[in-house]
Amino acid sequence: MIGRNKFQYRIATGRITLPAAILLAVIVCLINTKQLTDGITLGVCAVMAYMLIEMNTAFALIRTRTAFPPAMFMLFFAACPFLYSFSTQTWVPLLFLAAIYSLFQSYESRYASTTIFHAFLCMSIGSLFMPHIMYFIPLFYILMGSLRSFNWRTFFAGLMGLCVPYLMLLCYHLYITHTPEVTYAPLVGVIHFMPVDYSALTLSQIISWATIAVITAVSSTQSLTHTYQDKVQTRILLRSLIAIGGGILLLTVLQPQHLNALLPILLITGSITSGHLLALTFNRFTRIFLPVVLSLWGLLFLFNLWTHLFNS
Repeated sequence: MIGRNKFQYRIATGRITLPAAILLAVIVCLINTKQLTDGITLGVCAVMAYMLIEMNTAFALIRTRTAFPPAMFMLFFAACPFLYSFSTQTWVPLLFLAAIYSLFQSYESRYASTTIFHAFLCMSIGSLFMPHIMYFIPLFYILMGSLRSFNWRTFFAGLMGLCVPYLMLLCYHLYITHTPEVTYAPLVGVIHFMPVDYSALTLSQIISWATIAVITAVSSTQSLTHTYQDKVQTRILLRSLIAIGGGILLLTVLQPQHLNALLPILLITGSITSGHLLALTFNRFTRIFLPVVLSLWGLLFLFNLWTHLFNS
């Protein structure tokens, strides 16, 4: 079936795909940059793209050489100018991706306690910037069962990872600022669930979220139907990633004010599942799906760029 999908094969497995995506991302960043701190966001995006490459190398999520996941991540990240605005929540997607990486390392590992500690440590640090990330802690424990790494050692290792940042913060506020009650502010934020309010979102944010959510949902569904040829480990990891993506999608619907921090995490799921689908499956659906994805990216890029330049 590759004969009719030559364009898909060249894009999904070609060596020029990632360099072209990096070049476009840098150009778009230069166009959209308003402050010097926006360059930090581009650096975070580049680190996340590199981590996607390392994830595929370490866990063989896609059983062929492809740079499509990091390329797609950078392209859609570049197409969303509102993501370049630097804030403390800019670090949340990077920490969340590091947590996923450490969680996947625990698969049937003799040293799962160490990797689980690192995963929950990253989640805990991320909760200092966005407390609602803590909602994924129960999901991580559930996924540990699927990854065959859940036992009493890993359970307490996860709790220790969660507690370490807050204990260090407590010591700082107790002995330096003498305001230990400030330590619990992020935990109060977890309990305090803001009312669902979409009025604060711009049209650009809504259209970008809808586009990425549709692509992620379609690619995840189709990818699941074509995992029968993968190893058991790969199937488990992909299903765990899709479950995390579903949780991110739900949290974005319930707490849209965190869209800028959650959208890159959702894009991680969409990038990996799209890469898995397009690099390994060559049929009539993928022959149509890839041009549709590229067309949606082009339209989204032009719309967001026009909106950004018009509003500025």
